[in-house]
Amino acid sequence: MRVSTSESSSVSMTNEYAGEYDNPDTSDDTQFWRKESPHRFGVVPSIGHSRWILCAVISVTTVILMILIITVSVSHVKFERKFLATEMTVKNLNQTLQSIISRSHNLEENGHKVKSDINNLEFDLQTMQGNMDDMSESTQILSDRVSELKCLINKISSKNNTEEQCCPDGWSLFSSHCYFFSKNGMSWNSAKDECENKRSQLLIVNSRQEKEFVVSKTTPLYFWLGLTDGRTGEWEWLDRTPYVMVKSEWMPGQPDNWEAHGLGGGEDCAHFHRDGRYNDDHCSRRYRFVCKA
Repeated sequence: MRVSTSESSSVSMTNEYAGEYDNPDTSDDTQFWRKESPHRFGVVPSIGHSRWILCAVISVTTVILMILIITVSVSHVKFERKFLATEMTVKNLNQTLQSIISRSHNLEENGHKVKSDINNLEFDLQTMQGNMDDMSESTQILSDRVSELKCLINKISSKNNTEEQCCPDGWSLFSSHCYFFSKNGMSWNSAKDECENKRSQLLIVNSRQEKEFVVSKTTPLYFWLGLTDGRTGEWEWLDRTPYVMVKSEWMPGQPDNWEAHGLGGGEDCAHFHRDGRYNDDHCSRRYRFVCKA
């Protein structure tokens, strides 16, 4: 009984499974579900795919437009700032230029005034210098007169009443003559005039002893003396006494009347050279000089 019951149950179960497997449902609903199931888990329908592409394009376009808007806005802000800064710079430069122009006008006016003041000062200085030169010349003349007066007083007051010889201050005595040896240089003609102002004469050498005395005071410097060939072309002393040419008294090759010095003309005036011998030179040279009184 049990076996038969089990067998009948097995048979029954087997039959149910077989019947269920071999008896598929052919209803419309069953067929519809079986056809549609692959599409749900497979490819997206064509209409949904197009919508998805459209949404993606719109999203990307929107993002790009937002980026462009942001970029343009930032660039505009930067440009506006730079423009304002440039405008301010131009304004400042314009103000600076106006200030410079104004100052230049003032400087030009002040420059004319300063130039006028300088001209006035130069004129006053020249006038003062002229007055000082006149005073210096007058002072020198007065000093020479005082020295002569002192010398005369000494002669008069001499106890032995002998003829005592003396020279003004700054002069040297030799053999009854007084000699002045200048410390500044001037042209030959100016030296001649200066000696005459001192009531003397540009040196005329009359003896070998006198020349030795003078040379002892002049070496190694250059000193004008009263010897020239400017008047006749022949060498003569200022008192127009002809000079007898002695070559040993002159520097080698002198006098040569050299004209390549660029001063115009030749060499018409004589001076003591470093060793005391004579040399001819252009009369405009500024040498010291010897006056004899």
